[in-house]
Amino acid sequence: MVEVGPGHGTLAERAVGRGWNYTAIEASEILIEVLRAKGLTVIPSWAPPIPVPDASTDVVYADQVLEHMSGIDTARQFTAEALRALRPGGVLFVVVPDYLKERTFFWDVDYTHNFVTTERRVKQLLVDGSFEILHIERSIGTATGLSRDVLAAAAMFTNLPGLNTLSRRTGTEDLLFKVRKNLFETLTFVARKPSDASR
Repeated sequence: MVEVGPGHGTLAERAVGRGWNYTAIEASEILIEVLRAKGLTVIPSWAPPIPVPDASTDVVYADQVLEHMSGIDTARQFTAEALRALRPGGVLFVVVPDYLKERTFFWDVDYTHNFVTTERRVKQLLVDGSFEILHIERSIGTATGLSRDVLAAAAMFTNLPGLNTLSRRTGTEDLLFKVRKNLFETLTFVARKPSDASR
């Protein structure tokens, strides 16, 4: 399993605990130290490229990575690299924010967001990249289905007209930001490299 952008290694520790042969791809020197202190294998690198051999892994996992690509060409290069790295039948997991749900907060939550991610755009990107889409899941945190729908309805109240102005006047801007961030909606794509793929 290869994870691009592993953060502090939450998924990594679970994967290793379940017996996966795990490798992280991480560019941050601080996070590299954190991950290595946990005994994890880390390749220091930006992605793309994904610096592993061709057809060498069963899973590529990228959570909150694709939206940081500098544009469509880099996003295409990322999916091409994932396809190259996966064995035939291997699975790519991509988790991204839904721009159509988040709108302006997509830009405000992280200044390094560059590539707009929506369900249709990411589906097109993956299909054009020769992947078979197996599943798409909408979530807020760990909530899916009806519980996600309830949270999504609650999130609408954090965007009422005038709420930004009120939060500035009352000194609650940071609180409003935290509430919005905790109600941030994501899309998870599960896509497979075809078993008959030649690369």
